Amino acid sequence: MEVSVLLWLLPTGIAVVLCYLVGFLSFFWNKHRILSEAIVALGLVGLVFLWMTQLLTAGIVVMSFLQLWLIMLAFRLLAGRLPEAFLQESTQRNVAFGVPLYIAMAVLVFGLSVPNAATANQILAFSAIFSSLVIGSILVYQAVWTLQHFRLRKINQYLTMQELPTVSLVIPARNETHALTECLSAAIASDYLKLETLVLDDCSQDKTSEIIRSFAHDGVRFVQGEAPADGWLGKNQACKTLAEQASGEYIVFADVDTHLSPQSLTRLLAYVVSNELDMVTVLPQRRDGVSLATALWQLRYYWQIVMPMTRRRIPVASQLWLIKAETLRQLGSFDAVRHKIVPEGSFARRLFTQNKYRFIISDTELGITTAKRWTSQNDTAMRFLYPTFKRQPLAVLLGCLALLSCMLLPFVLAVSLALANQLNLLWWLAMSASCLLLVGYGLVVIRAVPRVWILLLVTFPLSLVQEIVLLLVSMLAYEFAEVNWKGRNVCYPVMAVFKHLS
Repeated sequence: MEVSVLLWLLPTGIAVVLCYLVGFLSFFWNKHRILSEAIVALGLVGLVFLWMTQLLTAGIVVMSFLQLWLIMLAFRLLAGRLPEAFLQESTQRNVAFGVPLYIAMAVLVFGLSVPNAATANQILAFSAIFSSLVIGSILVYQAVWTLQHFRLRKINQYLTMQELPTVSLVIPARNETHALTECLSAAIASDYLKLETLVLDDCSQDKTSEIIRSFAHDGVRFVQGEAPADGWLGKNQACKTLAEQASGEYIVFADVDTHLSPQSLTRLLAYVVSNELDMVTVLPQRRDGVSLATALWQLRYYWQIVMPMTRRRIPVASQLWLIKAETLRQLGSFDAVRHKIVPEGSFARRLFTQNKYRFIISDTELGITTAKRWTSQNDTAMRFLYPTFKRQPLAVLLGCLALLSCMLLPFVLAVSLALANQLNLLWWLAMSASCLLLVGYGLVVIRAVPRVWILLLVTFPLSLVQEIVLLLVSMLAYEFAEVNWKGRNVCYPVMAVFKHLS
Protein backbone atom coordinates (compact mmCIF):
# COMPACT_ATOMS: atom_id res chain seq x y z
CA MET A 1 0.00 0.00 0.00
CA GLU A 2 1.34 3.40 -1.02
CA VAL A 3 0.70 6.59 0.93
CA SER A 4 1.20 10.24 0.10
CA VAL A 5 4.39 11.99 1.22
CA LEU A 6 2.14 14.53 2.95
CA LEU A 7 0.73 11.74 5.13
CA TRP A 8 4.28 11.09 6.35
CA LEU A 9 5.08 14.79 6.76
CA LEU A 10 2.01 15.60 8.88
CA PRO A 11 2.73 13.51 12.02
CA THR A 12 6.46 13.91 11.57
CA GLY A 13 6.23 17.68 11.22
CA ILE A 14 4.15 17.95 14.39
CA ALA A 15 6.68 15.77 16.25
CA VAL A 16 9.57 17.99 15.08
CA VAL A 17 7.74 21.16 16.18
CA LEU A 18 6.93 19.67 19.59
CA CYS A 19 10.54 18.58 20.02
CA TYR A 20 11.71 22.13 19.26
CA LEU A 21 9.21 23.66 21.69
CA VAL A 22 10.16 21.26 24.48
CA GLY A 23 13.83 22.05 23.98
CA PHE A 24 13.66 25.83 23.96
CA LEU A 25 10.52 27.07 25.75
CA SER A 26 10.18 26.73 29.51
CA PHE A 27 6.39 26.42 29.36
CA PHE A 28 6.62 23.33 27.17
CA TRP A 29 9.62 21.94 29.07
CA ASN A 30 7.52 21.87 32.22
CA LYS A 31 5.17 19.51 30.37
CA HIS A 32 7.91 17.53 28.65
CA ARG A 33 6.77 14.11 29.90
CA ILE A 34 3.28 14.43 28.38
CA LEU A 35 4.61 15.98 25.19
CA SER A 36 7.29 13.27 24.93
CA GLU A 37 4.57 10.64 24.78
CA ALA A 38 3.00 12.54 21.87
CA ILE A 39 6.40 12.81 20.11
CA VAL A 40 6.96 9.06 20.43
CA ALA A 41 3.49 8.24 19.07
CA LEU A 42 3.72 10.71 16.17
CA GLY A 43 7.28 9.62 15.38
CA LEU A 44 6.32 5.95 15.20
CA VAL A 45 3.30 6.70 12.99
CA GLY A 46 5.48 8.82 10.73
CA LEU A 47 8.09 6.06 10.53
CA VAL A 48 5.48 3.55 9.34
CA PHE A 49 4.15 5.98 6.73
CA LEU A 50 7.70 6.79 5.59
CA TRP A 51 8.30 3.20 4.49
CA MET A 52 4.99 3.23 2.60
CA THR A 53 5.91 6.22 0.43
CA GLN A 54 7.59 6.13 -2.97
CA LEU A 55 10.64 8.10 -1.87
CA LEU A 56 14.13 6.88 -2.76
CA THR A 57 15.28 3.90 -0.73
CA ALA A 58 18.45 5.71 0.30
CA GLY A 59 16.34 8.67 1.35
CA ILE A 60 14.00 6.47 3.37
CA VAL A 61 16.98 4.94 5.20
CA VAL A 62 18.44 8.37 6.06
CA MET A 63 15.08 9.78 7.17
CA SER A 64 14.45 6.65 9.24
CA PHE A 65 17.62 7.36 11.21
CA LEU A 66 16.43 10.92 11.79
CA GLN A 67 12.97 9.67 12.74
CA LEU A 68 14.48 7.28 15.26
CA TRP A 69 16.56 10.15 16.64
CA LEU A 70 13.34 12.06 17.41
CA ILE A 71 11.85 9.02 19.10
CA MET A 72 15.09 8.46 21.03
CA LEU A 73 15.06 12.03 22.38
CA ALA A 74 11.49 11.62 23.57
CA PHE A 75 12.13 8.23 25.17
CA ARG A 76 15.11 9.53 27.19
CA LEU A 77 12.88 12.34 28.53
CA LEU A 78 10.23 9.79 29.48
CA ALA A 79 12.79 7.57 31.20
CA GLY A 80 14.03 10.50 33.31
CA ARG A 81 17.14 8.62 34.46
CA LEU A 82 19.44 11.63 34.23
CA PRO A 83 19.49 14.96 36.08
CA GLU A 84 16.91 17.32 34.62
CA ALA A 85 19.47 20.09 34.01
CA PHE A 86 21.60 17.73 31.92
CA LEU A 87 18.57 16.42 30.01
CA GLN A 88 17.37 19.92 29.18
CA GLU A 89 20.81 21.11 28.04
CA SER A 90 21.32 17.93 25.99
CA THR A 91 17.86 18.21 24.41
CA GLN A 92 18.51 21.83 23.43
CA ARG A 93 21.84 20.92 21.85
CA ASN A 94 20.32 18.02 19.91
CA VAL A 95 17.36 20.07 18.72
CA ALA A 96 19.49 23.08 17.72
CA PHE A 97 21.51 20.96 15.31
CA GLY A 98 19.07 18.16 14.57
CA VAL A 99 15.92 20.02 13.54
CA PRO A 100 17.61 22.10 10.78
CA LEU A 101 19.34 18.92 9.58
CA TYR A 102 16.02 17.07 9.59
CA ILE A 103 14.32 19.79 7.52
CA ALA A 104 17.22 20.04 5.07
CA MET A 105 17.35 16.27 4.55
CA ALA A 106 13.58 16.05 4.10
CA VAL A 107 13.69 18.73 1.38
CA LEU A 108 16.64 17.00 -0.31
CA VAL A 109 15.05 13.55 -0.22
CA PHE A 110 11.74 14.85 -1.54
CA GLY A 111 13.47 16.90 -4.25
CA LEU A 112 15.52 13.97 -5.50
CA SER A 113 12.51 11.67 -5.54
CA VAL A 114 10.52 13.90 -7.89
CA PRO A 115 12.64 13.29 -11.07
CA ASN A 116 13.61 9.92 -12.45
CA ALA A 117 14.42 7.60 -9.53
CA ALA A 118 17.30 5.86 -11.32
CA THR A 119 18.98 9.18 -12.04
CA ALA A 120 18.51 10.29 -8.44
CA ASN A 121 20.02 7.04 -7.14
CA GLN A 122 23.06 7.56 -9.36
CA ILE A 123 23.47 11.12 -8.11
CA LEU A 124 23.40 9.91 -4.52
CA ALA A 125 25.78 7.04 -5.21
CA PHE A 126 28.33 9.24 -7.02
CA SER A 127 28.10 11.86 -4.26
CA ALA A 128 28.73 9.26 -1.55
CA ILE A 129 31.66 7.72 -3.41
CA PHE A 130 33.20 11.15 -4.05
CA SER A 131 32.95 11.82 -0.30
CA SER A 132 34.58 8.45 0.36
CA LEU A 133 37.48 9.30 -1.97
CA VAL A 134 38.07 12.59 -0.19
CA ILE A 135 37.80 11.05 3.27
CA GLY A 136 39.96 8.08 2.29
CA SER A 137 42.71 10.42 1.07
CA ILE A 138 42.59 12.39 4.32
CA LEU A 139 42.75 9.21 6.40
CA VAL A 140 45.77 7.90 4.49
CA TYR A 141 47.60 11.21 4.85
CA GLN A 142 46.80 11.45 8.56
CA ALA A 143 47.85 7.85 9.18
CA VAL A 144 51.23 8.46 7.55
CA TRP A 145 51.73 11.71 9.47
CA THR A 146 50.74 10.26 12.86
CA LEU A 147 52.81 7.10 12.48
CA GLN A 148 55.86 9.16 11.51
CA HIS A 149 55.38 11.89 14.11
CA PHE A 150 54.60 9.65 17.10
CA ARG A 151 57.35 7.05 17.12
CA LEU A 152 60.37 6.27 19.25
CA ARG A 153 63.10 8.64 18.16
CA LYS A 154 65.83 10.86 19.58
CA ILE A 155 66.76 8.33 22.23
CA ASN A 156 70.05 8.83 24.05
CA GLN A 157 71.40 5.29 24.18
CA TYR A 158 74.18 6.26 26.61
CA LEU A 159 72.08 7.36 29.58
CA THR A 160 73.42 5.92 32.80
CA MET A 161 71.18 4.29 35.38
CA GLN A 162 71.83 7.30 37.64
CA GLU A 163 70.30 9.57 34.99
CA LEU A 164 67.14 7.50 34.69
CA PRO A 165 64.30 8.30 37.14
CA THR A 166 62.70 6.04 39.71
CA VAL A 167 59.53 4.37 38.40
CA SER A 168 56.40 2.94 39.97
CA LEU A 169 54.61 0.35 37.85
CA VAL A 170 51.00 0.29 39.08
CA ILE A 171 48.34 -2.19 37.98
CA PRO A 172 44.66 -2.03 39.01
CA ALA A 173 43.13 -5.52 38.98
CA ARG A 174 39.53 -6.62 39.39
CA ASN A 175 38.51 -10.24 38.77
CA GLU A 176 41.64 -10.92 36.71
CA THR A 177 42.45 -14.52 37.66
CA HIS A 178 42.71 -15.56 34.01
CA ALA A 179 45.52 -13.12 33.09
CA LEU A 180 47.18 -11.78 36.24
CA THR A 181 49.88 -14.42 36.75
CA GLU A 182 51.27 -13.98 33.24
CA CYS A 183 51.13 -10.18 33.59
CA LEU A 184 53.05 -10.09 36.88
CA SER A 185 55.57 -12.67 35.70
CA ALA A 186 56.41 -10.35 32.79
CA ALA A 187 56.55 -7.30 35.08
CA ILE A 188 59.04 -8.75 37.59
CA ALA A 189 61.33 -9.83 34.72
CA SER A 190 62.01 -6.15 33.90
CA ASP A 191 65.67 -5.13 33.79
CA TYR A 192 64.85 -1.64 35.11
CA LEU A 193 66.64 -1.39 38.45
CA LYS A 194 64.82 1.65 39.88
CA LEU A 195 61.41 0.01 39.78
CA GLU A 196 58.69 -0.74 42.28
CA THR A 197 55.55 -2.68 41.37
CA LEU A 198 52.19 -2.10 43.04
CA VAL A 199 49.03 -4.06 42.28
CA LEU A 200 45.62 -3.06 43.65
CA ASP A 201 42.89 -5.61 44.22
CA ASP A 202 39.74 -3.67 43.35
CA CYS A 203 37.26 -5.65 45.48
CA SER A 204 37.57 -8.79 43.35
CA GLN A 205 35.24 -11.76 43.82
CA ASP A 206 37.75 -14.34 42.59
CA LYS A 207 41.31 -15.26 43.56
CA THR A 208 42.90 -12.05 42.31
CA SER A 209 44.13 -11.02 45.77
CA GLU A 210 45.71 -14.43 46.35
CA ILE A 211 47.63 -14.22 43.09
CA ILE A 212 48.92 -10.72 43.92
CA ARG A 213 50.09 -11.82 47.37
CA SER A 214 51.86 -14.84 45.88
CA PHE A 215 54.26 -12.43 44.14
CA ALA A 216 55.23 -10.65 47.38
CA HIS A 217 58.59 -12.46 47.49
CA ASP A 218 59.35 -10.95 44.06
CA GLY A 219 58.83 -7.43 45.38
CA VAL A 220 55.22 -6.91 44.22
CA ARG A 221 53.36 -4.77 46.76
CA PHE A 222 49.71 -5.57 47.43
CA VAL A 223 47.27 -2.64 47.77
CA GLN A 224 43.72 -3.21 48.97
CA GLY A 225 41.10 -1.24 47.07
CA GLU A 226 37.74 0.02 48.28
CA ALA A 227 34.28 0.28 46.74
CA PRO A 228 33.96 3.42 44.57
CA ALA A 229 32.77 6.58 46.30
CA ASP A 230 29.79 8.50 44.90
CA GLY A 231 30.58 10.02 41.52
CA TRP A 232 33.71 7.92 41.00
CA LEU A 233 34.37 5.28 38.38
CA GLY A 234 35.92 2.24 40.02
CA LYS A 235 39.05 2.17 37.88
CA ASN A 236 39.69 5.89 38.36
CA GLN A 237 39.48 5.53 42.13
CA ALA A 238 41.81 2.52 41.98
CA CYS A 239 44.34 4.53 39.95
CA LYS A 240 44.11 7.39 42.44
CA THR A 241 44.86 5.03 45.33
CA LEU A 242 47.81 3.55 43.46
CA ALA A 243 49.17 7.01 42.58
CA GLU A 244 49.03 8.01 46.24
CA GLN A 245 50.90 4.85 47.26
CA ALA A 246 53.55 5.15 44.52
CA SER A 247 56.95 6.62 45.36
CA GLY A 248 58.52 6.81 41.88
CA GLU A 249 59.29 10.01 39.99
CA TYR A 250 57.27 8.54 37.12
CA ILE A 251 54.16 6.38 37.43
CA VAL A 252 53.40 3.75 34.78
CA PHE A 253 49.73 2.67 34.68
CA ALA A 254 49.21 -0.71 32.99
CA ASP A 255 46.24 -2.99 32.35
CA VAL A 256 46.45 -6.64 33.36
CA ASP A 257 46.30 -7.79 29.72
CA THR A 258 49.34 -5.62 28.86
CA HIS A 259 52.71 -7.39 29.00
CA LEU A 260 56.19 -5.88 29.24
CA SER A 261 59.36 -7.38 27.86
CA PRO A 262 62.46 -7.14 30.09
CA GLN A 263 63.78 -4.06 28.24
CA SER A 264 60.44 -2.23 27.81
CA LEU A 265 60.69 0.17 30.75
CA THR A 266 64.38 0.95 30.20
CA ARG A 267 63.77 1.87 26.57
CA LEU A 268 60.56 3.78 27.35
CA LEU A 269 62.13 5.86 30.14
CA ALA A 270 65.18 6.57 27.99
CA TYR A 271 62.79 7.97 25.37
CA VAL A 272 60.99 10.08 27.98
CA VAL A 273 64.20 11.52 29.46
CA SER A 274 65.81 12.12 26.06
CA ASN A 275 62.79 14.10 24.85
CA GLU A 276 62.05 15.85 28.18
CA LEU A 277 58.48 14.54 28.30
CA ASP A 278 56.03 14.51 31.19
CA MET A 279 53.63 11.94 29.74
CA VAL A 280 53.57 9.12 27.18
CA THR A 281 50.80 6.70 26.22
CA VAL A 282 51.71 3.47 24.42
CA LEU A 283 49.52 1.43 22.10
CA PRO A 284 50.72 -2.18 22.62
CA GLN A 285 51.09 -4.53 19.70
CA ARG A 286 48.71 -7.49 19.60
CA ARG A 287 50.55 -10.69 20.45
CA ASP A 288 47.69 -13.12 19.70
CA GLY A 289 47.36 -14.82 16.35
CA VAL A 290 44.30 -15.68 14.28
CA SER A 291 41.17 -15.45 16.41
CA LEU A 292 37.78 -13.80 16.44
CA ALA A 293 39.25 -11.02 18.59
CA THR A 294 41.86 -10.13 15.98
CA ALA A 295 39.64 -10.71 12.93
CA LEU A 296 37.11 -8.26 14.37
CA TRP A 297 39.63 -5.84 15.86
CA GLN A 298 38.04 -2.88 17.60
CA LEU A 299 38.52 0.35 15.63
CA ARG A 300 39.01 2.70 18.57
CA TYR A 301 42.75 3.21 18.04
CA TYR A 302 42.39 3.21 14.27
CA TRP A 303 40.17 6.29 14.55
CA GLN A 304 42.61 7.92 16.96
CA ILE A 305 45.47 7.53 14.49
CA VAL A 306 43.73 8.41 11.22
CA MET A 307 41.42 11.23 12.34
CA PRO A 308 42.84 14.76 11.98
CA MET A 309 44.35 16.08 15.19
CA THR A 310 43.24 19.15 17.10
CA ARG A 311 43.99 20.46 20.57
CA ARG A 312 40.84 18.70 21.76
CA ARG A 313 41.39 15.48 19.81
CA ILE A 314 44.75 13.78 20.05
CA PRO A 315 45.59 10.05 20.05
CA VAL A 316 45.65 8.51 23.52
CA ALA A 317 46.20 4.87 24.49
CA SER A 318 44.78 3.51 27.74
CA GLN A 319 46.43 0.10 28.09
CA LEU A 320 49.78 1.51 29.21
CA TRP A 321 50.69 5.10 29.98
CA LEU A 322 53.14 6.92 32.18
CA ILE A 323 53.21 10.36 33.70
CA LYS A 324 55.56 12.31 35.95
CA ALA A 325 54.21 12.07 39.50
CA GLU A 326 54.66 15.78 40.17
CA THR A 327 52.87 16.67 36.93
CA LEU A 328 49.97 14.40 37.86
CA ARG A 329 49.58 16.26 41.14
CA GLN A 330 49.72 19.64 39.38
CA LEU A 331 46.93 18.54 37.04
CA GLY A 332 44.68 17.72 39.98
CA SER A 333 45.34 13.97 39.92
CA PHE A 334 42.32 11.70 39.45
CA ASP A 335 40.06 13.90 41.58
CA ALA A 336 39.75 16.17 38.53
CA VAL A 337 38.68 13.31 36.24
CA ARG A 338 36.85 10.97 38.60
CA HIS A 339 33.89 10.50 36.20
CA LYS A 340 35.91 10.33 32.95
CA ILE A 341 36.00 7.09 31.00
CA VAL A 342 39.42 8.10 29.60
CA PRO A 343 41.03 10.13 32.41
CA GLU A 344 44.44 9.96 30.78
CA GLY A 345 42.96 11.77 27.77
CA SER A 346 42.29 14.87 29.85
CA PHE A 347 45.89 14.90 31.12
CA ALA A 348 47.29 14.31 27.63
CA ARG A 349 45.35 17.17 26.03
CA ARG A 350 46.64 19.66 28.58
CA LEU A 351 50.24 18.50 28.25
CA PHE A 352 50.13 18.26 24.44
CA THR A 353 49.81 22.06 24.18
CA GLN A 354 53.05 22.32 26.17
CA ASN A 355 54.84 19.76 23.95
CA LYS A 356 55.18 17.48 26.97
CA TYR A 357 53.09 14.57 25.67
CA ARG A 358 53.63 11.83 23.08
CA PHE A 359 51.61 8.90 21.75
CA ILE A 360 53.57 5.95 20.40
CA ILE A 361 52.83 2.51 18.98
CA SER A 362 54.95 -0.25 20.44
CA ASP A 363 57.39 -2.10 18.21
CA THR A 364 59.52 -5.19 18.58
CA GLU A 365 62.32 -3.34 20.37
CA LEU A 366 59.96 -1.71 22.87
CA GLY A 367 58.21 -5.05 23.37
CA ILE A 368 54.91 -3.94 24.92
CA THR A 369 52.13 -6.30 23.85
CA THR A 370 48.51 -7.08 24.63
CA ALA A 371 45.87 -9.75 23.99
CA LYS A 372 42.14 -9.55 24.60
CA ARG A 373 39.22 -11.86 24.12
CA TRP A 374 36.50 -10.77 21.69
CA THR A 375 33.93 -10.45 24.47
CA SER A 376 36.31 -8.27 26.49
CA GLN A 377 36.88 -6.07 23.45
CA ASN A 378 33.14 -5.60 23.07
CA ASP A 379 32.73 -4.77 26.75
CA THR A 380 35.45 -2.13 26.43
CA ALA A 381 33.83 -0.68 23.31
CA MET A 382 30.45 -0.52 25.02
CA ARG A 383 32.04 1.43 27.86
CA PHE A 384 33.94 3.87 25.63
CA LEU A 385 31.80 4.57 22.57
CA TYR A 386 28.82 6.61 23.81
CA PRO A 387 30.90 8.85 26.12
CA THR A 388 33.25 9.43 23.17
CA PHE A 389 30.27 10.95 21.33
CA LYS A 390 29.68 13.33 24.28
CA ARG A 391 26.56 11.38 25.33
CA GLN A 392 24.57 13.03 22.52
CA PRO A 393 22.13 10.91 20.43
CA LEU A 394 22.47 13.22 17.41
CA ALA A 395 26.24 12.73 17.37
CA VAL A 396 25.70 8.95 17.38
CA LEU A 397 23.21 9.24 14.53
CA LEU A 398 25.59 11.29 12.39
CA GLY A 399 28.44 8.92 13.20
CA CYS A 400 26.42 5.91 12.06
CA LEU A 401 25.35 7.67 8.85
CA ALA A 402 28.95 8.67 8.11
CA LEU A 403 30.18 5.10 8.62
CA LEU A 404 27.43 3.72 6.40
CA SER A 405 27.67 6.22 3.56
CA CYS A 406 31.38 7.08 3.46
CA MET A 407 33.12 3.97 4.80
CA LEU A 408 30.92 0.92 4.23
CA LEU A 409 29.09 1.90 1.03
CA PRO A 410 32.18 1.73 -1.28
CA PHE A 411 32.75 -1.93 -0.35
CA VAL A 412 29.06 -2.77 -0.81
CA LEU A 413 28.90 -1.05 -4.21
CA ALA A 414 32.16 -2.60 -5.41
CA VAL A 415 30.99 -6.13 -4.59
CA SER A 416 27.38 -5.73 -5.75
CA LEU A 417 28.31 -4.11 -9.09
CA ALA A 418 30.96 -6.77 -9.72
CA LEU A 419 28.44 -9.56 -9.04
CA ALA A 420 26.02 -7.86 -11.45
CA ASN A 421 28.84 -7.62 -14.03
CA GLN A 422 28.44 -3.83 -14.19
CA LEU A 423 32.09 -2.72 -14.29
CA ASN A 424 31.22 0.87 -15.10
CA LEU A 425 32.58 4.21 -13.86
CA LEU A 426 30.78 3.91 -10.54
CA TRP A 427 32.43 0.52 -9.94
CA TRP A 428 35.90 1.90 -10.65
CA LEU A 429 35.30 4.82 -8.30
CA ALA A 430 33.95 2.48 -5.60
CA MET A 431 36.99 0.24 -5.99
CA SER A 432 39.31 3.25 -5.76
CA ALA A 433 37.58 4.47 -2.60
CA SER A 434 37.72 0.98 -1.09
CA CYS A 435 41.44 0.71 -1.83
CA LEU A 436 42.11 4.11 -0.25
CA LEU A 437 40.24 3.12 2.89
CA LEU A 438 42.12 -0.19 3.04
CA VAL A 439 45.48 1.57 2.64
CA GLY A 440 44.73 3.87 5.58
CA TYR A 441 43.57 0.92 7.68
CA GLY A 442 46.50 -1.23 6.57
CA LEU A 443 49.08 1.36 7.64
CA VAL A 444 47.68 1.15 11.17
CA VAL A 445 47.17 -2.61 11.51
CA ILE A 446 50.60 -3.47 10.11
CA ARG A 447 52.02 -1.62 13.12
CA ALA A 448 49.42 -2.53 15.74
CA VAL A 449 48.52 -6.12 14.74
CA PRO A 450 51.57 -7.25 12.75
CA ARG A 451 50.99 -10.99 12.95
CA VAL A 452 47.60 -11.08 11.21
CA TRP A 453 47.29 -7.73 9.42
CA ILE A 454 46.29 -9.36 6.12
CA LEU A 455 43.30 -11.01 7.82
CA LEU A 456 42.25 -7.63 9.24
CA LEU A 457 42.24 -6.07 5.77
CA VAL A 458 39.82 -8.76 4.60
CA THR A 459 37.52 -8.31 7.59
CA PHE A 460 37.61 -4.49 7.65
CA PRO A 461 34.02 -4.10 6.32
CA LEU A 462 32.81 -6.50 9.02
CA SER A 463 34.63 -4.44 11.63
CA LEU A 464 32.80 -1.35 10.35
CA VAL A 465 29.45 -3.13 10.73
CA GLN A 466 30.47 -4.23 14.22
CA GLU A 467 31.39 -0.62 15.08
CA ILE A 468 27.95 0.65 14.04
CA VAL A 469 26.16 -2.03 16.05
CA LEU A 470 28.29 -1.46 19.16
CA LEU A 471 27.83 2.30 18.92
CA LEU A 472 24.05 1.98 18.85
CA VAL A 473 24.01 -0.64 21.61
CA SER A 474 26.34 1.50 23.75
CA MET A 475 23.98 4.47 23.41
CA LEU A 476 20.89 2.44 24.30
CA ALA A 477 22.63 0.78 27.25
CA TYR A 478 23.80 4.07 28.72
CA GLU A 479 20.42 5.73 28.21
CA PHE A 480 18.00 2.98 29.21
CA ALA A 481 19.84 0.05 30.80
CA GLU A 482 23.26 -0.60 32.36
CA VAL A 483 26.85 -0.70 31.17
CA ASN A 484 28.69 -3.14 33.39
CA TRP A 485 32.46 -3.12 33.69
CA LYS A 486 34.00 -5.84 35.82
CA GLY A 487 30.64 -6.34 37.52
CA ARG A 488 29.97 -2.64 38.19
CA ASN A 489 27.45 -0.36 36.51
CA VAL A 490 29.38 2.66 35.19
CA CYS A 491 26.35 4.52 33.79
CA TYR A 492 25.68 6.85 36.70
CA PRO A 493 29.12 8.44 37.19
CA VAL A 494 29.55 8.79 33.41
CA MET A 495 26.09 10.11 32.51
CA ALA A 496 25.00 11.99 35.62
CA VAL A 497 27.22 15.02 35.13
CA PHE A 498 26.23 18.60 34.59
CA LYS A 499 27.47 21.00 31.96
CA HIS A 500 30.33 22.39 34.05
CA LEU A 501 31.69 18.85 34.49
CA SER A 502 31.36 17.75 30.84
